[in-house]
Amino acid sequence: MHAGMRFWLPLLAALFPALAGGATAQTPPPPVPATAALPRITLSAQSLAGLPRKTLAVVDENGKNVTYSGVDLGALLAAGGAPHGEALRGRAVADYVLVRAADGYRAVFALIELDPRFTDKVVLLADRQDGAAIGKDGPFRLVVPDEKHHARWVRNVVDVQVLSPP
Repeated sequence: MHAGMRFWLPLLAALFPALAGGATAQTPPPPVPATAALPRITLSAQSLAGLPRKTLAVVDENGKNVTYSGVDLGALLAAGGAPHGEALRGRAVADYVLVRAADGYRAVFALIELDPRFTDKVVLLADRQDGAAIGKDGPFRLVVPDEKHHARWVRNVVDVQVLSPP
C-alpha cells in the first residue's frame, strides 16, 4: 500500500463509516479509543463551565440572522489537555479533531486551525441560540462562521476527540 494511503484510509473510514462497511446514520458508531495523551471530551454543561464565553452573530444555513453563544472549541480542547500554544509543534501539528453528532455525523478539523497562536479562526461550540437553549439542533452545535458551506456546522454534538495520524 502506498505510504500516503496509510494516512488517508483511517481518516476516510472515520468520516464515512458507511463506505467502510461501518455504522450508518441510524446507528451511531462507537467512539474511537483515545490515547492516554490525547483527550476525548464527552459534552455536558459541566465540560463548558468555567471557560470564557463568546457570542457570534452569523447567517445560518437558511439565510437567517442568528446569534449563537458558547465556548471556543480550541479553548475547550486546551482545557481538556490537547496540545496547544508552544506544545503544538512537531508531530502534534498533524493532530486532528473529530467532532461527532448523536446521529453519527462527523466533521474533522486540524488541531492547528483551532489554536489562536496560529489563526484568528473561531469555531464556536454553541449551547445558546438567540439567547435560549438550542432546540432540536442541540444541546450543542458547532458554528464555523467563516465557511461558505455549512457542512461542518455539526448539530447535536455529543463529543470531540483529538487524534493523531498513524
